[in-house]
Amino acid sequence: RLSPSVLQGFTCAVASEMESERVQELAKVMKRKNVKLGEDQLSCLVKMVTLRGIPKDLDSYPKDLLLFLSPSDYAATGSCKQYFTNVGKANLDLLQRESSERKQLLLEALACLKIPGTQVNKENAKILGHLVCDLGEEYIRSSAGNLLKELSQCESFLPDQGEAVRRVISSGNTPFGPPQVWSTSTLNELTGLFPVLDHSIWQKIPKNVLNLWLKDFARDSPLSRAQLATIVEELFPSRQKRDVGCSDNLKITESVLNDDLMPIYYSPEELRACLKNVSLKNYFTKILTYPFSNEQLAVLKEKLDETYPDGYPDSLLPRLGRLASLITAEDISKWKITSADMLAALLELDLENEQAAAVISRYVALGNPLNATALNAINTKYLCVLNATLLNMIDPNNLKLASLNPSACPQLTKDILYVKAKRAFSDQHYLRSYYSLIEPYLGGAPGEDLRALSKGNVNMNVDTLVHLRRDALMSLTPAEVKGLLGINLHDLANWRNKSPIQEWAQSQKQTELDKLDVGLTGGTQEGYMNIVTPKFQPPSSAPVGTMATMLHLLPALLLSFLVML
Repeated sequence: RLSPSVLQGFTCAVASEMESERVQELAKVMKRKNVKLGEDQLSCLVKMVTLRGIPKDLDSYPKDLLLFLSPSDYAATGSCKQYFTNVGKANLDLLQRESSERKQLLLEALACLKIPGTQVNKENAKILGHLVCDLGEEYIRSSAGNLLKELSQCESFLPDQGEAVRRVISSGNTPFGPPQVWSTSTLNELTGLFPVLDHSIWQKIPKNVLNLWLKDFARDSPLSRAQLATIVEELFPSRQKRDVGCSDNLKITESVLNDDLMPIYYSPEELRACLKNVSLKNYFTKILTYPFSNEQLAVLKEKLDETYPDGYPDSLLPRLGRLASLITAEDISKWKITSADMLAALLELDLENEQAAAVISRYVALGNPLNATALNAINTKYLCVLNATLLNMIDPNNLKLASLNPSACPQLTKDILYVKAKRAFSDQHYLRSYYSLIEPYLGGAPGEDLRALSKGNVNMNVDTLVHLRRDALMSLTPAEVKGLLGINLHDLANWRNKSPIQEWAQSQKQTELDKLDVGLTGGTQEGYMNIVTPKFQPPSSAPVGTMATMLHLLPALLLSFLVML
């Protein structure tokens, strides 16, 4: 009877307290309720589910779980083709793009489907599903139009993939034909490829088809307003005379202002001319949601600045939409950001870091506190733009109600927030929930605190370990690292040749590393010393007396070293 929202709160700490069979039952419930889990949750879940062997009914588990298994793990359930059919429908973005795990999945899929070269047929493209998004440009070119339908479901493309898609489409050698003969139904099928189409392709698509598609399908399209605006730009010549007037048939009326396809009726110059004697006070909030091109938005901002020279009204600020990209620091200095709710609304506008920093500084300058509402608004997206002064203004108690993750921030930010988080959650230090609360802030934890955690069965994931403070990580022993990682210890093998684990291993005794049984090498052997070559200052920068003292002591140091040997 657990709700999806409760199941989404699944953690490794909770799972470690449960029997393996109980975790398996829980995972099957997650599949039935279509619960979406994150990478760390799934990585932990698969370890617990397979603790006593691979289940033979993997189709009863969430498809996303298969991303962390292999075709051989699935063998008792079904064929490799069936495995990759399911993987192709999973959320591939749970694995980092171009990660070794994703690359291995693709290689195994190509081997399973017996695709020897770079040409993929329609049947195999359908089986690969989302894995098509990882195919290189040579596969896209060789497969002609066989991949376009699956590629249109991809969230993003690498530059060489985008170039390959454009070449295939421009060649006309696809089931859809050349762009010159496309219809509105073609545009509907290829909507997901719009972000990679360039001007040379757009200009070949009949203007009446683009116009008709915008009128009939744009409202239900999954494209963002910015992407729709790109199409709007293609409807007008790139250059027009600046002295364009407003003809009678283009005059802006109430019906035009209420039409969300208003952008397709005006070039930027025509829009400027037709807005001259029109009041938009009652329409700004509405028309700013329309898919205007960047040039058209610049015209609207001119009108907005002319209408409100002393600063935009509070009611309009959260509704600036894509116009926010044109906002300057001078504009922000005039805003009256009087509440944390207003700050939250403004930070949802997808601002650049410099704009967000100006908004937050303006909010604080007006005497507003960085309370829980404000911190949740700043969130992980803009947390790293806060300077030390703003960070030190945060009351530790507000972290109890905020959800922050400073892992991508500068070290100073991590250090300041860890101290505050430790104080905020100090009353829960002996509870199981303490680790899940403090974990996002551990990038600023000193070694002594990590050693204390290593005794608490916390099952830290390796990604957290490798992003610890460098000096703190280097101070840990292999036994302490084992205590921190718990059931995630074997994931350390994937980092044995990567920084900072490689450097950490080199500073440990090899006999202690061997006890971890994860293949770490490079540690010091018994009876040997690691001698690190010191990085001396250039002679000219050291006082003569200091250098003389060092030279005087050198024979004694060498003698001590020989005696030790």
